[in-house]
Amino acid sequence: MRRKEKRPDYYSYTATFERDSSDFWFANFPDLESCATNAKTLEEAIIQAQNILEDYMAIIERDGTPIPEPTPCEKIAVAEGAVVQRIVVAMRGARKRWEDRAVNRMVTLPAWLDEKGREANLNFSQLLQAAVAKELKI
Repeated sequence: MRRKEKRPDYYSYTATFERDSSDFWFANFPDLESCATNAKTLEEAIIQAQNILEDYMAIIERDGTPIPEPTPCEKIAVAEGAVVQRIVVAMRGARKRWEDRAVNRMVTLPAWLDEKGREANLNFSQLLQAAVAKELKI
């Protein structure tokens, strides 16, 4: 059985915030590939940056991707007028959201069984979840 690694309770990364040509604020995490967002105001961009960082870190943890070392704020080069801010996220909630998210599974049933189940107003999703949990003894 594979032992779970201890994961940090928090992640902290530097984000840069710059106005784009349409006067929106573009938020980017230089240490995290493709981790970016935008918003109409700086305040909204900071909130969006926190949200995207939570999800990004939950996904790379789940996928087993190496966690990049964060660069200190003072070592991030930015354009004039840009804002640099450290964004801190608590991972407990983000991990829980990703663990509890629904996923689709394709299930094949004989047509007659599907028809009988519909006639009986069965909730196939709940029934399958209960059956899988029972089989796994959880």
